[in-house]
Formats: sequence, structure tokens, C-alpha cells
Amino acid sequence: MNYTLILLAAGSGRRMKASKNKVFLELDGISIIERTLSVFLADDECCRVLLVIKKSEKIEIQKLFADRIYSRVEFVIGGEERQDSVFKAVQELDIKDEYVMIHDGVRVFVTKAELDRLKQSVLNFSVALLGIPVKDTIKQVNSAGQVCATIPRNELWQAQTPQMFHVEILKKVHKKAQQARFLGTDDVSLVEKFFPEEKICMIMGNDENIKLTTPVDLLFGEVILKRRGDLL
Repeated sequence: MNYTLILLAAGSGRRMKASKNKVFLELDGISIIERTLSVFLADDECCRVLLVIKKSEKIEIQKLFADRIYSRVEFVIGGEERQDSVFKAVQELDIKDEYVMIHDGVRVFVTKAELDRLKQSVLNFSVALLGIPVKDTIKQVNSAGQVCATIPRNELWQAQTPQMFHVEILKKVHKKAQQARFLGTDDVSLVEKFFPEEKICMIMGNDENIKLTTPVDLLFGEVILKRRGDLL
């Protein structure tokens, strides 16, 4: 199955305590965005990549890829919020784009096997996403910092990306979210809000598919690379 990838790289380095966008930081000499992008470019069924970037970083991104030809990659200027960035990329989708994956540019460690499971699942479901069961005990806490309840974790999962959609559904939910000025926590939450009748399938991800957000995540990332033998 051919699909289009929306790869989000218009973030910042604030929580990473970095002076630049974290996608430019390196893991073992290779930038985070290059590592993430390489996973999808190695998949022949990824026919098109909409790389969402900041306008101010377009030249830097182009320099990063200057010595390589990525014919499948197109640049999209992102918005203020993550959802705004996805919305702008969605406007670039056309009738040929039947399926689309949305992925965080700082999730380096997703595997081809997980992409394949998503592709298989979306044939039977409107939406599919990667995730892992919650391991820790989850407490509900009020605004005063007091514990109100312990949430049973047997049905709780931690969402990851990629998240995969039929393009028609993704276009509809983002249009509705814009009209309603509704800001979701991820793209699947928009489907839950506006099309609750749609079937959403959670696919088992893996603990290594972490989002490189803070300095300690980079340390974990180096450990994962060493464990995998730096497959890139």
C-alpha cells in the first residue's frame, strides 16, 4: 500500500534546553531529523513525504540535505501549534493520497515492522496508531495537588506515532477542528471528538519508540543506538 507521510519538524529546543530546534541535534553524528526520515525513505511504499518545518529554518534544512537528492520530500511551512502544522500539510494532500501517516520528527526509533502493522490494520479500520500499555500506577490529582483516585491501568495505553488515517477522514476532522477552534492532544483525538463512530485500532508499538524531548531522552537514545548496533 502506498502512503504519504506528514513528518513534523517545526518544533523547538525549549524542553531539550537547546539553543536550536531539537531535530538538528545529533545522535552519534547524525541529526535526529535525518535518522527519522531515513526509516520512511527505506520503505518503498512511502511514496511522498511532506516535511513540516519552520519558515526561518528552511535554508538550514535545505543545507542539511544539500548533498542528497530526496525526490519524495516536499517542504511545508508549519503553524503556531502542532495541530496547525498538520492542518497546513493536510491542505497539500490530493486525491492520489489515499492513506497518510503522521509522525513526530523526533521519534527516531520506529521500525519497519511497526509501519507494516499499521498499514495492515488501516485496511480494516479508519484509523490506526502505535502505542504501548501503561506500566506505572496512574493517579488522578486535583488542582490543589491532592490525589483523588487511582485510575485502573488495564485499559490505558500511551499513544505514540506514527498514526495512520484514510486521507478523506483526516481532511474532514481537521476542517471540523478548525471551524470549531478545537485543539486536540493528537490527531486521533480529533477523530474521537468529531467522528466517534469511526473505528480506531491501537497497534502494539515498542518501548524504544520514544519522543526525544528532554536531555535525558538523548541519553536513552544513545543507549538504544548501541543496543541496536546503530542499524543506520
